[in-house]
Amino acid sequence: MLTYLNNGTLTLEVHLRSRKKAESSGYVPSNSFNNNMLKGFNNEEMSDVTFEVGGEVESAANRRKRGKTITTRFHAFHAILRLNAPSLSDMCRPGDEAAVPINGVEPEVFKMLLYFCYGGKVSEDELEANAKAIIEAADRFGIVNLKLQAEAVLTKQTEVTVDNMLDNLLYATSKNLALFLEKIMDFVAENGSMLLGKVSFGDVPSNLISDILTAVAQGKKSAGGVAGDDLQIMRVGEMRKRLHDKGLCIDGDRETMIALLRENSESSPSASRVKLEP
Repeated sequence: MLTYLNNGTLTLEVHLRSRKKAESSGYVPSNSFNNNMLKGFNNEEMSDVTFEVGGEVESAANRRKRGKTITTRFHAFHAILRLNAPSLSDMCRPGDEAAVPINGVEPEVFKMLLYFCYGGKVSEDELEANAKAIIEAADRFGIVNLKLQAEAVLTKQTEVTVDNMLDNLLYATSKNLALFLEKIMDFVAENGSMLLGKVSFGDVPSNLISDILTAVAQGKKSAGGVAGDDLQIMRVGEMRKRLHDKGLCIDGDRETMIALLRENSESSPSASRVKLEP
């Protein structure tokens, strides 16, 4: 034994071998639903309704003028529209032989809307280049999520100034763009002294006064100077998230969203009367 000692220390060299079987590296494909849906996009053989888009479009520079464009035909499956674009589906019936005319929308914008209904994604560049046109069409045809995606891009890319504040405010109100309106109201609350005497609020709906006060209260809360009903001063993004988590509609102005959250946060009267037996 002494011959194996090195300066009085016994050194052992141990070799270990694992007997664990290697995990399978077999490829498992993901759900193919989205890809299969997109195969039916604008596919005439898989469609039962047709739209003829274009022919007359409002001029962006002057909305009173209308220009002529070449019409483009699009094909869709009515059941998909019923789930994703309810207002558009109401304009047609499955199996209609005649194409449904769609005026006031550029064919390229309508193509984005239809592609989105089939599970496709509208790129950030397309949203930035066509934000208002997409909002207009998506709002018209009931494609809420695409409308809100375009609104988020519009809100991000728009610099609110004293000169354009009123036009943006009236536009946001007309389309129920709560997020965009919130940004404008933040500007009003932060720059009230600059706006006095320069902007006429005569054409502003009276109900927007509460939005202005909300923006002021939100600013005070962030500075730690206000307390109260959280829903009244909650940011639009958080309200929409709560509505979405509850499976409720997230399109609407502040008051509509607040009312919906309150209505669905109250306990059911029948539930409060339930008594557990020992």
